Amino acid sequence: SAARRKKATLSNAQSSSSSQSASEAAGSNLSNNISYFSSAWTLKQLGEYFRRQRTIPIPRWITPGHRTVSFSEVLGHSSFVLVAISYSVDDFVLLRCIAVVGSTAMLFFTYFHPHGRPLWLPFQWNALFIAINGYRVGKVYLDRHNAENLSKEYIQLRDEHFHLMDPVDFARLIRLGKVEDFEQGDILVAQDDDNRYVRLVVSGELEVLRDGKLTYLIEEASFVSESGLHAGIMLPGTVNSCCTVKARSVKAHVLAWDRTELLHLLESNANVSRSLQNAMSWDIVRKLKTQRLLLSSNEVKDPEHWAIRQSEQTQHRYTAILQNFLEHHRDHHHRSHRSKGGTFADGRDQLHNYRLVHHIDDEHHVMALKECGWTVEEFENSLKAGHQTINNNNNKGTTMTTGDASSYFRSRDLSSYLKELYIRIFG
Repeated sequence: SAARRKKATLSNAQSSSSSQSASEAAGSNLSNNISYFSSAWTLKQLGEYFRRQRTIPIPRWITPGHRTVSFSEVLGHSSFVLVAISYSVDDFVLLRCIAVVGSTAMLFFTYFHPHGRPLWLPFQWNALFIAINGYRVGKVYLDRHNAENLSKEYIQLRDEHFHLMDPVDFARLIRLGKVEDFEQGDILVAQDDDNRYVRLVVSGELEVLRDGKLTYLIEEASFVSESGLHAGIMLPGTVNSCCTVKARSVKAHVLAWDRTELLHLLESNANVSRSLQNAMSWDIVRKLKTQRLLLSSNEVKDPEHWAIRQSEQTQHRYTAILQNFLEHHRDHHHRSHRSKGGTFADGRDQLHNYRLVHHIDDEHHVMALKECGWTVEEFENSLKAGHQTINNNNNKGTTMTTGDASSYFRSRDLSSYLKELYIRIFG
């Protein structure tokens, strides 16, 4: 009797549990169905609202007929009107904001089309355009926020020395570099060493030595090892140092850029490239004034030997620039294969401008070519005879046949075009 009662109790509990689970499942299905039908009913109502024809209240003295239009058609016309307006806008951000609004209007028009069926192809493309333009607008405001939140030291540096550079471009340049701190006597780069960094003195003072003797000083907001960037010469990789640079003040705060990474930024952003080139040109003038002040002081004991060291340093610098240029600009029979900095002919013109600025005469140019293993004829013809072999100061050469050079530059061309297209779309 007791066992039968216990068995009946267990049976009732199991049936109660199963019925409760069944009721919960039914309730869940019912809520899902209600949610589905509710959303479907909402879309149906929206569709009817957007597609319903409305009479335009046109005065009868203009036309006796009646004109009707749906809200969906109004959005479609508005989209094209906004596109036309965007063509007359100069501001980059405003143009993209108008494009987002216009694409959104077209999004509604294609989904709630007057014919009653969504046009999925234009709907998807407009959704993609909205995403891209929205991303670019957000990126602009993020860049402006980052520019406004630089440290006071960098904001002061820009206000005093780089005021012609856009704050966003300046912040982008600062973020690319890495901070280096030196104490008095620390060496930044030694003479005859390969140097891959371009530096900017944020605070403090540096001294430049040739064969252990002082040639000039580098002060705040001046560049170190720019190696022809002021003349538009784009040299990736390393450049042999013509002097020793070390800290003169108790503390020196320096910003350093990897040369190749800096060139990538300059190639992708023409505004940064122009602004930085202008800043470096003014820096050359500032360094010349510093040299005059140094000559008038008592620090230069022998002006004649000082001038000789300056000449040797200038010739060494030009040879190092030419060496790097010849290694990275291998062209074949005047074809317009491009590398960093343009064609061989473009680079040759930039080198000519550099020679004019720094008074490199033909004799020293021929000497530099000879040291690099080239003749004047080969340089003017943009072609090294036989295999293109260029030896650097460490006697380590890079060999490339003319056939290899053609494929090398073609691949560089394709990648550069694809990269430029990506940057123009996504920033």
